Amino acid sequence: MADDIAFKIQLGLILPKLKEKIAGDMSAIIEELAGIVKAGSLGEGNVPMDAVKEIMMKDLEIFLDESILPEIDKKLNPPQEKAEDTEEPAEKDESAEAEEEAKE
Repeated sequence: MADDIAFKIQLGLILPKLKEKIAGDMSAIIEELAGIVKAGSLGEGNVPMDAVKEIMMKDLEIFLDESILPEIDKKLNPPQEKAEDTEEPAEKDESAEAEEEAKE
């Protein structure tokens, strides 16, 4: 059931946004990459689109892992302070108060 919902979200929400927002830029990048692959190929035949796709998918994964996902993770999951860190100042304050009382 969860897979069905994820698939519906992918088709109904994510893919239309990708098409709207980045399709043009992505196409230009892939065309440039295909030209590089073609120039590096020994034959004069067709551009191996499987190779272009494989390179693009690896680069996209690296891009997401290094640039996009860490920033989103910081926003959605801010670092939590450790409980020990929050208790230590209170303990120090109590010991300082005890010392002051002893002086009086």
